[in-house]
Amino acid sequence: MNDDPTELLKKHGKTFNFARLFLGSKTGLAAARLYRFCRIVDDIADESPDPEIAKVKLNELKESITQNTAVHPVVEDFLRLCEEYQIERNHGITLINGVSQDLNLVALPSTETLIQYAYQVAGVVGLMMAPILGAKKVGYPFAIDLGIGMQLTNIARDVLEDAQMGRRYLPGEWVNTLSSSQIALASFEHREQVQDAIKVLLKLAEEYYQSGLAGLYYLPPRNRQAIAVAAYVYRDIGRKLLKNDCRYWLGRVVVSKPKKTFLASQALWHLNIAVIPRHETAHQDELHSHLQFDILNK
Repeated sequence: MNDDPTELLKKHGKTFNFARLFLGSKTGLAAARLYRFCRIVDDIADESPDPEIAKVKLNELKESITQNTAVHPVVEDFLRLCEEYQIERNHGITLINGVSQDLNLVALPSTETLIQYAYQVAGVVGLMMAPILGAKKVGYPFAIDLGIGMQLTNIARDVLEDAQMGRRYLPGEWVNTLSSSQIALASFEHREQVQDAIKVLLKLAEEYYQSGLAGLYYLPPRNRQAIAVAAYVYRDIGRKLLKNDCRYWLGRVVVSKPKKTFLASQALWHLNIAVIPRHETAHQDELHSHLQFDILNK
């Protein structure tokens, strides 16, 4: 395991590494350590040549977390991080369970299953990041929403790439149960249907972004700035998709370095002039209506 978790972040998490520059060194390092754990879990699912081998490896990580025993250096550091920041270690198991779904053919049937999946692989990461960032507990549900919004953007960006891997995260009820192989063909016959579904997805993502941004109020000022920057940069992926009419067959959308700098300035300005709320906001419980747990008691 690389002793410097920031190296993995620089290589694979460019948006989050950019946002990390706005954090203090201690918080930035802790965020990078959490990212390393999440990334390695994800890599086991995506890069293992045999799904059965991946399942065994992920189950070993889960067992290690459950028993609070460090049989893997990544888990050892994750458990240490949980102790340092009072993170519920079972959130790591939730993440592994979510990522494990990618080891089979994915064909999500409904909006409900989409939100549940987005929570397991990203909303829970926001939940783990919240104590690292010094969030008040009342702000934790908003942290979940920002994670979900980012994951929905991720899905919108990677529709073609995921379909080529046998994964269809666009709910079947949105695309008349088109299969991943049909989406991967990107035939003219089905393009408009998929484009419309991506637009619905990005509209849904925006609802979660708005909630997540409202929750920045519950963070210390410096960390508030960093997460605002991350949200603005990541959200721009979806906005760029929309400007291109969600033509998913053209390949992955990226945000350039100059645009990231502009978006960072915009985020900081919006914090300053209160476009991003600077007051306590009640959480919209309907955003969590598909989640099968009581978040506020976690």
